Amino acid sequence: MKARIALLSVLVALLPATAALAQQASISPPIETARTFLMAWGHEKWDELKTVAGDQITVRVGDKTYSLQPGANSEVKLVFPFRGLSTVRADGAVKSIAIQDLGIKVGDNEVRGGATLTLDEKDGSFRVVEVSTAK
Repeated sequence: MKARIALLSVLVALLPATAALAQQASISPPIETARTFLMAWGHEKWDELKTVAGDQITVRVGDKTYSLQPGANSEVKLVFPFRGLSTVRADGAVKSIAIQDLGIKVGDNEVRGGATLTLDEKDGSFRVVEVSTAK
């Protein structure tokens, strides 16, 4: 009887860990890549950014184009908060991430609105190669 109670106690203790793993598995790898990219860019965590982005990221703000290189001083910065990440698919494959609200600051000017992260997928791994805004 004591063995059954001990086994039941262990199983009950493992339930939260199993639920956490199931929740992590439900997050889409492209969405997680986008979230990691945005958080790393906004907090200027360049080593973390390099894990989910190319060596150079093109940032398009309206008709202007800027370059973001992890670790290098850039005139284009992310402004928190951002919200509303969703995948954009073409022929069943994820091609980009739509962002409902994103803030980008260039010099003293801040632009806020919808944006898109363009992804490059290779062997199931996603990298951000471009950020673009409509404004």
